Amino acid sequence: MLRLSQGQLSLLEYCSRRYQHTILESLSVPSSPELLAAQQWGDRFHLLMQQREMGLPIDPVLQADPELQTCLTQLQTQAPDLFAPTGEIFRQSEHERSLSFSPYRLTGVYDLLRLWRDRAEIVDWKTYLKPKRPDHLTKDWQTRLYLYVLAETTDYPPDAISMTYWFVRTVDAESGELNPQQVRIPYSAAQHEHTRQDLERLTQQLTDLLAHGIPFPQIAGELEKCDRCPFTIRCQRAKSDSDPAAELMAFEEIPEVVI
Repeated sequence: MLRLSQGQLSLLEYCSRRYQHTILESLSVPSSPELLAAQQWGDRFHLLMQQREMGLPIDPVLQADPELQTCLTQLQTQAPDLFAPTGEIFRQSEHERSLSFSPYRLTGVYDLLRLWRDRAEIVDWKTYLKPKRPDHLTKDWQTRLYLYVLAETTDYPPDAISMTYWFVRTVDAESGELNPQQVRIPYSAAQHEHTRQDLERLTQQLTDLLAHGIPFPQIAGELEKCDRCPFTIRCQRAKSDSDPAAELMAFEEIPEVVI
């Protein structure tokens, strides 16, 4: 059964040819030093929060990275309820959950899942510098898939579920100090049905594409998307021979791809 993560759904909806290169052919491009450093810092923060939830020592990690320590301190100051749980009946870091959506399996790994008797909250840590707008996050496949799967695999109705993004590395424009920002996304039965319909559309699209075989279709009519794609040369969409390399996407624009 083929697994579909939020990153894979994003790629499939954005460009089926890019989905083919990234997921089916496992192709990638080298990251810039800046992007690689940002990704590594994000990995360290996620590991730090997981270790803390598991009750493992985190002081050595914090001592080795002052920025990590500052981010955690600021987060604890702004959201003490995250660190002093009250009334929760379940709480787990890096919680993996999946759902059969024949012939596929929808999967997600929640940075932190918090359950009460009457409500549920998914918490996600974001470590890039610029927070995304709430309307963008609401439409993002990570938000949509995580909320959908949780509603389908528990007894919580959609309106009892929410997802909170914490942008832990945000810097205040005036003070220049770290100032974590949160965006809370509520859920509803209408959103749940809309996501179900879009999942059916995308999975049927993928089934049809797989039946016809590679290559998958390229984007038609929106060629400006190709200008910033790492596969622009492979797809013969580069602007000219003198401009062979497309501008790489910013870190916050790259969808998280869970293979």
